[in-house]
Amino acid sequence: MEKWRVYERIVALLSTEKYDDPSLTVIPNARVTGLISNRKRQIDVLIDYRFEHDLTRRMVIDAKERKRPIDIKEVESFEGLMKDVGAQRGVLVCTNGYTKAAKNRAQKHIGIEIIPAEEIDTFNFNSWDNCLHQKCEDGLVLWDRYFGVSIQDSPPYVMATGKCDVCHRFHIWCWSCGNRKVLGNEDEWQCSCKEPWFWLTAIEPEEDNTKSIYLLFCSASDIKIVDRIPL
Repeated sequence: MEKWRVYERIVALLSTEKYDDPSLTVIPNARVTGLISNRKRQIDVLIDYRFEHDLTRRMVIDAKERKRPIDIKEVESFEGLMKDVGAQRGVLVCTNGYTKAAKNRAQKHIGIEIIPAEEIDTFNFNSWDNCLHQKCEDGLVLWDRYFGVSIQDSPPYVMATGKCDVCHRFHIWCWSCGNRKVLGNEDEWQCSCKEPWFWLTAIEPEEDNTKSIYLLFCSASDIKIVDRIPL
């Protein structure tokens, strides 16, 4: 795996720890339609509101694996990306620091952080799972949501959800029986342990003419939004 790709994945994993807010979702290697360009923009790490489309909560993170300090041009290019995808905040993460001009240009709404290159050589991806989709060869799953569900005074069932950082498909991990499942963009699944609920994914339009994929947890009495990925 190339160093820049490892670095992006390190930044994504550390972002799940730093922005540990149940209302936020961390999306590695996201693809989001630009509001100005109307083109797909690649974002190393996207922090977005989990339950609905809300640009006031959007943050983008760019991982810069460089042998030199980042300069003012990279800050300006990053600011252009932020405006195109409607992000209110942004963070540039770099291996070898930044110039004084870059820091001055970043100002208040762009942060610059340093994660040294040594992290690349020492990081272990053994705790990550491979994507379960048969056509996704290189994807890794970033698990980011653990919760329990109780129905009719039964003991809580613990489950987890995650997203592949290549094909972006949702993954479900049922801790009742250990089954794991990958879901397509418009898909549904009931675990083989036959608990009284099922999972559903659906593509829905947003008010600004973009779309999102929603992951829904469905029971006889309720439908809950568990996660979403903007498109």
